[in-house]
Amino acid sequence: MKQFLILIPAIFLGLTICTAGNKEEKKNPVSGNFVKKDPIENFWKWFKANQKRLSNFEENPDSYLTEMLVQAKKIQPGLAIELEPPQNGIIRMTVSADGNEDLFGLVKNIIAKAPAIKGWQFIAFRQRMHPEQLKGMKLKAQDHELDPEQMKFFPIVTGDTLDVIIYAKGITEENYNQVAYGALLLLDNILGEYDCVTKVRSYDFHDMPSTKEELEDLLPLLHLAAYVDEFHSSKK
Repeated sequence: MKQFLILIPAIFLGLTICTAGNKEEKKNPVSGNFVKKDPIENFWKWFKANQKRLSNFEENPDSYLTEMLVQAKKIQPGLAIELEPPQNGIIRMTVSADGNEDLFGLVKNIIAKAPAIKGWQFIAFRQRMHPEQLKGMKLKAQDHELDPEQMKFFPIVTGDTLDVIIYAKGITEENYNQVAYGALLLLDNILGEYDCVTKVRSYDFHDMPSTKEELEDLLPLLHLAAYVDEFHSSKK
């Protein structure tokens, strides 16, 4: 069965990372003092109370995921949530930083505090997909379709650091931002979100060259994970 993900991406806004400032305050009826409430614990309390209903998310994915994202934003704006259809009675729910490294510690903390709930598995960060799973997968970036089987990459090694140029057909100045965002989501699936951010210093996105000489220097995008793994293994 072909795997599919239901994704609500975070909206890119200027974020101020301050999780402590997001804690709600509740007045203690005995002492009269205000006590800070952990927004992560509040999220999981809400989730446990609604998990049976949420397990039916396939009935109306947009509605259920929007509801979950509203609750996640109470922890910190910029988080994303993905759900996969049940397999062997288990729903996999991924909490993602949407590629924002400043939120990585928060994502780990959210999953560390996740309760054990029968029928649910909670995962930190988008996970790497097997190359065979990526074949036939296409990602829509507004009006542009990204096909990893048709894309290439070129590695730039500077000492111990790795930068990568991604090539796809039809990239222009006008659509660069939307294609770059879609390509980064694709790279999360190819490398896994954590490795995508921590093991490559930067990415750039270029239109696919047309000459045979230029194409000879490029590598298939589906080989990127193996290249990154080998690059970092060679540094040890």
